[in-house]
Amino acid sequence: MTWLRQQLGRIADDMPERDLGARTIAIHQRRRRNFMTLTAVAMVVVTVLAATVGVRALSSEPRAATRPAGSPEQSLIKVGVVPTVESAPVFVARAKGYFQEEGLTVEPVVVTGPAAAVHQVGKGELDLAQTDYAMAFAANEAGKQFKIVTSMYQAAQGSYAIVANAKSKITSTAGLRRKTIAVPNIAGIGPLALRAALDRAGLTLRDVVLVEWPYPQMLGLLNRGQVDAALLAEPYITLSRQDGRSRILEDAMTRSFSGLHTAGMMATAEWTRHNPRTLAAFQRALAKAQRLIADDPQQARDLLPTYTRITRPQLADVAFGSYPAKLDLSELQRVADLAHAYKLLKRPADVRGVVMTGG
Repeated sequence: MTWLRQQLGRIADDMPERDLGARTIAIHQRRRRNFMTLTAVAMVVVTVLAATVGVRALSSEPRAATRPAGSPEQSLIKVGVVPTVESAPVFVARAKGYFQEEGLTVEPVVVTGPAAAVHQVGKGELDLAQTDYAMAFAANEAGKQFKIVTSMYQAAQGSYAIVANAKSKITSTAGLRRKTIAVPNIAGIGPLALRAALDRAGLTLRDVVLVEWPYPQMLGLLNRGQVDAALLAEPYITLSRQDGRSRILEDAMTRSFSGLHTAGMMATAEWTRHNPRTLAAFQRALAKAQRLIADDPQQARDLLPTYTRITRPQLADVAFGSYPAKLDLSELQRVADLAHAYKLLKRPADVRGVVMTGG
């Protein structure tokens, strides 16, 4: 309450002084009015403070993102990333020195996909890793203890696509019956979108053969005819299209998947408990990079060639989504509902138990 008394004293000092020759009764009335005014101001200040605390408590942004006292528990952290447009904020934050400002050295480690990331984070080989939200929900349903700690990416038109070898006779998703399709993971948001596309074409997953391959290797498999089709993310869609060796069959992020929030960062619940200051520092630096990209999308484009095979002349054709700096619980629930509808989850999921809300 010391701060409150100081503020009330300042307010009282700022009030206009009456003429020194005023009558005693006027002084008495003024003091009575001032006392009543100060009381009312105190009530307003307390009410505003209470309301502010209430609003912050209801925010979907992790409370761990606030600045805790002391330096991070870990100065060096290993962060798993999938080399697609989704992971751009990590590389922007490194390039701009945002992690360093927070006392962190971040070592990006390329992972083949969300399933591999779950395994490596669970074993402690990575501190944090990029995940697709559906995979995180599935891992927790299976008894794992993971927390989604940051937002990363929201898909846009062209972010994901089903493609086939340009020399093949496959011209639509309906032509994939009894064909082999390369996917980054058997489970996850990508295969959910693929399943939805197959449903629209009158097919099911039993009508195709899915094989797991990292994105960078899918183009070679397509070109050699080792797979008939692939589910690609950017910038690999652009790479496959520009060399003329693939044909886009369908945009995967349409209809119920349109504008889906696809990727975030996860850690084990144990790691978040033991490293609250490290996590908060990482969250602040990443969010700063995401806000920078929102103001200047060229920041993400400029760094894409540094961690993928795309070249600068090819950048103009790459489809970028957006990079929301806050976790949106309603959007994450949308992902969970789709995962349940397409049988990735056995039960409806309440995402609040998976999202990091402070410690």
